[in-house]
Amino acid sequence: MKFNFLKNKKILVTGGTGSIGSSLVLRLIKSNCKVIRVMSNDENGLYELSKEINNKFLINYNLFFNQMGKNKVRFFLGDVRDIRRCNEITKDVDIVIHAAAIKHVNISEYNPKEALQTNFVGTKNILKASIKNKVSRFLFISTDKVVSPTNVMGRSKMLAENFIINSGKMIKNKNIRISAIRFGNVIGSRGSVVPNFVSLLENKKNIVVTDKKMTRFVMTVSDSTNLILRALNYMEGNEIFILKSMKCFKIIDLASALLKFYKKKGNKNSKILISRQGKGEKFEEELYSLNEISKITIFKDLFVIKKKLSVNSKENLEKIKKFRVSNFNFMRENEIIDLLKKNKNI
Repeated sequence: MKFNFLKNKKILVTGGTGSIGSSLVLRLIKSNCKVIRVMSNDENGLYELSKEINNKFLINYNLFFNQMGKNKVRFFLGDVRDIRRCNEITKDVDIVIHAAAIKHVNISEYNPKEALQTNFVGTKNILKASIKNKVSRFLFISTDKVVSPTNVMGRSKMLAENFIINSGKMIKNKNIRISAIRFGNVIGSRGSVVPNFVSLLENKKNIVVTDKKMTRFVMTVSDSTNLILRALNYMEGNEIFILKSMKCFKIIDLASALLKFYKKKGNKNSKILISRQGKGEKFEEELYSLNEISKITIFKDLFVIKKKLSVNSKENLEKIKKFRVSNFNFMRENEIIDLLKKNKNI
């Protein structure tokens, strides 16, 4: 799919050194956008991303350095918690993709005020700055954990998502579209379960599953990047986009599949240990609430939640209800391994 709407646009990616943010930046470099601003409070992350960009585009040496000469990629050290910095970095920007967040449930539980400051206050800051500086499109990266949240991370992101979707009064006469995306668990993202299990098994250590009932919606980094670009293209404002084709698997099946895979590679010592449900963890995740079903339309392979009621056929309503909770059509162990191989996670 061609993204001609990006032509000559100046794009800001907050949290641009994270797994999703950096993947998006690498994708945007290949587009015909004018400038990519990468914002992160991670100095080393900015340095590592600049090296990765250089390594990936060294094959096409002239193209990369010509782009850099035109300021195609610019690295901004800053924090969304700092409204002054948000105002500076959003000046003369056309599109903002807000991916910066505290994402780890356990870290958020132990540091609730800090999670709230980044996930909620930081989102308010970057949106207010975007509106002030007349950005044309603002896309917020949300999570399935905002639905019936049971932990600090989910609640802080829910507050941010609600603020985004109900920001109409702030816009006034500004010509800006503001929307959100809900992701499931992104396979292979930094600090997520797959690289954690892989690292433990490669070092011949045991892996821990908190409960055999744990299930999750999963998507790849590539899925995430594609969804962001498609949502930017389709967005009219005040919608929430969700990928309909998300997979589900049981964490115990992931652990078992990886254990068998690494046993074939010589690891005969590692075992799966079962602990207990962690604080704030849910056995199942939800892509949308029961109350949101009446506002969902199916657009291509996306669920789109709008503010007004939608008219759906009986067939579409059945699909919408079926895909809501991560308790159906689980991937088999061989399918999990195939997916991880395809995406170079193992």
